[in-house]
Amino acid sequence: MFSRLAFRKQDVQPDRDLPISVVVCGRNESIALQQLIPLLMDQDHREFELIVVNDRSEDDTWAVLQWLKPQYPLLRPVNIQADEKFSYGKKIALGVGVRSAKYPNVLVTDADCMPTGREWISIMAAGFRNGQQIIIGHSPYERQDGLTSLLERYDGFTKAVQYISFAQAGFPYMGVGRNMAFSSDLFFAAKGQHRHRQLMSGDDDLFINEVARAHNTTAIADGRSYMTTRATPDLATWFRRKRRHYTTARFYRFGHQLLLTLLPAARLVLWATIAFLFATAHFLPAIAGLSIELLIFLPIGMLAMRKLGAGGIIWLALPLEWLFILLDPCIYLSTLIIKPQRWK
Repeated sequence: MFSRLAFRKQDVQPDRDLPISVVVCGRNESIALQQLIPLLMDQDHREFELIVVNDRSEDDTWAVLQWLKPQYPLLRPVNIQADEKFSYGKKIALGVGVRSAKYPNVLVTDADCMPTGREWISIMAAGFRNGQQIIIGHSPYERQDGLTSLLERYDGFTKAVQYISFAQAGFPYMGVGRNMAFSSDLFFAAKGQHRHRQLMSGDDDLFINEVARAHNTTAIADGRSYMTTRATPDLATWFRRKRRHYTTARFYRFGHQLLLTLLPAARLVLWATIAFLFATAHFLPAIAGLSIELLIFLPIGMLAMRKLGAGGIIWLALPLEWLFILLDPCIYLSTLIIKPQRWK
């Protein structure tokens, strides 16, 4: 499955002519938007608009947007004011942004992201070329020093290898709202936007899980299409985000839940079996299993991560895999014992 990403050429011919509405949702992100908006306005794409949804910000985000608007005619700020009677998250803001779009094809990202180059819009727009309605992109976390960045980046790369590989194989099951595109008609036809409104997360992955199929979805892994995400500041925040993401898994389609359970379970059983065989002096089958892992499985995974821009982190793939085999179940179980309360 992962060899599709590891060995196939991922370069995409950009489409600079398809009209695109870029939607960015942000809350208290005035500084980030001052950095992001000029980069998006400088994209090498002929026809697009930029809709920035100010989602109940308490800082000067709306004033900043009004200040930037005369400089960038393609910028369309949309304001959502806080209402004490209603409590909602990003899903509402995203819906407001998509409803404000004048073009039928929408490309979304977050305010705390940065495109890797001037062709981000055009490369993602190319995904619509063969009639697809959903384009799944990659959004790596920025590199920083420290354990938190290492864990976050490795976790992000392995998750991206998984969902991009499965989408390229015809089994799309999720995408990230930091970098994906879709038709507005498909977005508003999705029932999950209303069913899952009360959840802590899922504006991106649950939408894709509901509507994405092999015939209407493509995944792009061209380096020019990446949207880098601001790093999580500390380990506690990263842990909370991981817990929040696990709250959506039980709403996936049953086949996807089964598949996503079997994948880590298979890795755990593999390593446990190898350890058991060595411990019981069954050296030949233990060495055979270890050789398959180290000479086939691990190199393919490392090559796939490298295609997504993982860089030197691939050389730590083996110890980090062991760590996450233990860490992921612990985080998931923690969501069953102490349920997360709210989401941003």
